[in-house]
Amino acid sequence: MNDPLAAVITLVELIGPSQFSHWDDNGLPVGKNHPIAYVQLAAVSLSQTENTRDMYPAILPKSTIQHFKLDVQKEIIYAPGGRKIRAVAANPKSNEGGRVTMLVANEPHHWTPTNGGRKFYQTASRNLAKTQGRLLVITNAFEPGEESVAEVIRNDQEKYWAGQTLTSDWLYDSIEAPDNAPCTIDWAPFIVDQIKGDAHWLDTKTVVSEMQDSSIPLSEHRRFWYNAIVTAEDSFFSVSEWDGAKAESTLGTVEDLRKGDEIVLGFDGGKTDDATALVAIRIKDRLMVPLLVEQKPDGPLGENWEVDRILVDEAVRRAFADYTVRAFFADVNLWESYIMEWSETYREVLAVRATDKSSVGWDMRGSREVISRGWEAFYGAIKDGSIKHNGDKILRVHALNAKRGHNGKGLIARKENPESPRKIDVMVAGYVAFMALSRYLEKGKRPQKQYKRRMMQG
Repeated sequence: MNDPLAAVITLVELIGPSQFSHWDDNGLPVGKNHPIAYVQLAAVSLSQTENTRDMYPAILPKSTIQHFKLDVQKEIIYAPGGRKIRAVAANPKSNEGGRVTMLVANEPHHWTPTNGGRKFYQTASRNLAKTQGRLLVITNAFEPGEESVAEVIRNDQEKYWAGQTLTSDWLYDSIEAPDNAPCTIDWAPFIVDQIKGDAHWLDTKTVVSEMQDSSIPLSEHRRFWYNAIVTAEDSFFSVSEWDGAKAESTLGTVEDLRKGDEIVLGFDGGKTDDATALVAIRIKDRLMVPLLVEQKPDGPLGENWEVDRILVDEAVRRAFADYTVRAFFADVNLWESYIMEWSETYREVLAVRATDKSSVGWDMRGSREVISRGWEAFYGAIKDGSIKHNGDKILRVHALNAKRGHNGKGLIARKENPESPRKIDVMVAGYVAFMALSRYLEKGKRPQKQYKRRMMQG
């Protein structure tokens, strides 16, 4: 969405037939004017609304300006009947209670918790709810981790794409270059021309020259000129690395697990805020498939939410009933009693033990050297394609949320900060399954007893 089009849409809201009136005899919708139209052009500072406001004199015919008595040079543009367009700074207190019918959010990638932008967005949303108003967002790519309004909106949309929510209130349109799009002089002109669309005021040659400035991080060039939601330099996986490890069959679809397949399992459990996941890796082709994901819902449904431990236990037992499980590693934190029970129940059918003390319990707070070597190997296996995944959308979100860290011995994956809502637990369960697979391939022998598969009762 560009500023000229935003200017047109706001003018239609102000003086045009922006509201539904009725259906005509041909079954087509007929519009009518909004009797109390109040349009806000909002940004962190008033100067950031100028790109839209400066369009009004250029696109409005003189006859329209005279007919509606519009003074298009002012910060508040009045139309007959008290209708108006007003430029405002994103101040939550001064804008509380306004009966806004349409809000244009300019550059909400700058609306962060530190400058009050997030609170203003909450205020604006309440104001729009009172009038069943419309919200139009115009933004560049955000900086991951700043928790800006643009990032919050994108995260909500990605949850919808991942199937974590059933509906989305957004019509989301974004032209973005692929994560691995080159920034070289040879390729950048073509890519910039594709991304800039009808932003004809951008000179491609100048932009490409700017992109060759090595004093600016490459991620910044990609964010501003390729409109890419860039995995920052400290991201554990890039988009291209993760998506490049998606398995495909000759028919173009992933062949998921079949009953009886030999697998290993990895488990990472939470209680209230963190997600809980059980992930399998099929031994014959190294295909990674989430079997269970339990994650705190957004909004009121998340209040006092706790993971359903009975459901998780059933998922573990179902995995042993449906597949031939050769190894099962589970991070012990918060799930000690269940892991003790799983270890006792399945110790004779597992080919390897997680540790000398437990068939299943595997503490990620253990040897830092072992943990970091495992993360380095897991990263390498995804990057070179020796471990594939089935394209699960929630697994992808968690994998791309992970940041690079260091535990004193080597590379590890971590959350961007301990309180971040961007979860990584499903990917962590995949890492734990990878560690189980590695142990099995190194030391595994077929167990003396085979677990009798049976469907669970109750």
